[in-house]
Amino acid sequence: MTTNPSTAADFSAWVGRTEFLNDVASRSAAVGLAAVLDRPIALAAVDAAPLFPLGHWLQFLPSAPMSELGVDGHPKLGGFMPQLDLPRRMWAGSTIDFHAPIAVGQRLERITTIESITPKHGSSGRLCFVVLRHDVSADGVHALTDRQTIVYREAVEVDPTAEPPRRAVQGNPAATEGWDWVVDQQPVETTLFRYSALTFNTHRIHYDLPYATKAEGYPGLVVHGPLMATYLVDGFLRTHSGAELTRFEFSARAPMFAGELLHIVGRAEGAGQQALAVLGADGTPAVTAKIAYR
Repeated sequence: MTTNPSTAADFSAWVGRTEFLNDVASRSAAVGLAAVLDRPIALAAVDAAPLFPLGHWLQFLPSAPMSELGVDGHPKLGGFMPQLDLPRRMWAGSTIDFHAPIAVGQRLERITTIESITPKHGSSGRLCFVVLRHDVSADGVHALTDRQTIVYREAVEVDPTAEPPRRAVQGNPAATEGWDWVVDQQPVETTLFRYSALTFNTHRIHYDLPYATKAEGYPGLVVHGPLMATYLVDGFLRTHSGAELTRFEFSARAPMFAGELLHIVGRAEGAGQQALAVLGADGTPAVTAKIAYR
């Protein structure tokens, strides 16, 4: 079935659809994420500790065969998700409510519901926003609800002979003024490769430099949005040992690229709440976020 993204009514058949997936919370994924975050972890301690709060992103990995991948490396749309003639996609943000921890070895179930499909027209052309609600249970206990927003965009025209623009990678001390804490990260090509491997993410903008620059017009390999969100939660937990998250929400504002310095920052906004951000070297917000904890 095909759709015309110009009218919202075309998507009524998809809104409300559900998909059920099962998995087992992975020890190797927990160990791998700790390695990506440069937090060595003793194997004996993995089973005793709850998963990293965003560890569910490393479960229920995509399983589309090679023949079902699109030009960009992502699984083609269709089936559960409607077909769209908007080839560029981005994880625009999530709002996650945490109810119970998840431990290695627990049996997981994820129920995904298409909550909304909203076509829009912006300055860059046609867009379509899709909101997916993921309800994750561990051994039958509701562990979390993750409302994920994906934005689909039109293709861009790129001059294949043009040199990609260069961006600063050195930090500016003034960029972090006004924040209570700062943790710097500088993901490089190997960081992006490892995170793509952990999440089985085959989107070529994260590892295929000619594709990222010549096909999609980026100045370099794109840092995963969920990796930057993971840096935010990791930075918060490094500076607030023992805190237990109850909600985390983030919005992607601008892409960042391999080799660039990221300032992970946060400040208190009342009891049990903080505002967080990923700032580029010049202080430009790449991701904004809020966190609630006890």
